[in-house]
Amino acid sequence: MFLDAQLERHGFENTEGLEFVILSQIFIPALLIGSLLAIVGSILDRLRLPVRQTRVRGVMCWLVSAVSFLLLSTIGNVHGWTFAFIFPAFVGFIVGVVFLSKLRDQAPEPKPRVLADYAAHRLEHRKSIVLT
Repeated sequence: MFLDAQLERHGFENTEGLEFVILSQIFIPALLIGSLLAIVGSILDRLRLPVRQTRVRGVMCWLVSAVSFLLLSTIGNVHGWTFAFIFPAFVGFIVGVVFLSKLRDQAPEPKPRVLADYAAHRLEHRKSIVLT
């Protein structure tokens, strides 16, 4: 978004300069790559973080998404740099969904069985197979 704001500022001053040419070529790819990296990063964080931290991050992402949407709806202009607020609004919502979709930590480990219990279970299983 910063690059888009800079591009618009230079567009009012001088469109012949090298800075304007560079900014006009990189601001959209920068927004798209940043959006993609945020989504991929949230997936990786979701896998490694406990549920409590993923919920906090998910709520924070939704708050940022809401603020970006409010800024877009109040000061956003389709023909200006403020339209770029749609990117953090969309990405924040998606990343929030990714974080908040983690409902529990790793699957619980099975309780260790005593060897005698395991042997009794296997014996009952074999008896039921033989009887049927």
